[in-house]
Amino acid sequence: MKRLIRFVSLVTICSAETGHAADLGYRVPPAKAPSMEVLTATSWAGPYLGVQAGYVSGRSETSLPATGEFHFADPKGASGGMFGGFNQQWGRLVAGIEGDISFVDANGRVDIGLGPDPSLAQLETKMEWNGHVRGRLGYGFDSALVYVAGGLAVAGVENRAIDNVSGATASWKGTRTGWSIGGGVDWRLTRAATVRVEYIYDNYGKTSLGAQSIGAVTFADRDSKLDTHTLRAGLGWKF
Repeated sequence: MKRLIRFVSLVTICSAETGHAADLGYRVPPAKAPSMEVLTATSWAGPYLGVQAGYVSGRSETSLPATGEFHFADPKGASGGMFGGFNQQWGRLVAGIEGDISFVDANGRVDIGLGPDPSLAQLETKMEWNGHVRGRLGYGFDSALVYVAGGLAVAGVENRAIDNVSGATASWKGTRTGWSIGGGVDWRLTRAATVRVEYIYDNYGKTSLGAQSIGAVTFADRDSKLDTHTLRAGLGWKF
């Protein structure tokens, strides 16, 4: 009986002490739920437009199949125009399609005359415009999109053969088509504004330039090959 009385007294004292501690403001802090950080990629998806400017350096080879003779009149000069496209995004992976059109002021001329004055006969290549329709595939960071791009290249090109003795000039002018490959980086300036730097290689293959007779001068048929390297910068706006 005495043991029972002692046990009840002990339980009563412990309960009183616990209640007193609670009255003094002691609380067991609640357990915190584990935090889950969700990583989300900055969106590059949607339509965009922009302007661009750059420098074009080409390799233009003109050859005469009848004689095996060939010469280079490499066009070089500035370009400027517009671009626009649309992107889709899956996590960090970005894919889309883009088109552009630029005015080009690039030309090259070479002297091919014989004798003491080679400038009596010349070849010239001029580029007046170019454009692309390309697919793009890239990896999007929070402030940059690194991409590769490839597809169709088109250009307005004029080839000329000049006889400075007679003053006669033969001209072959038309639209050249080929393929394009390149890549670049888009940097985000604001939520919508971006700036880019990119390199493009275009290969327009070979085309035949038919013979022409200008007065008493006959210009034999010839083949023309053309490829170009372009380095350009642009400013874009994402909608």
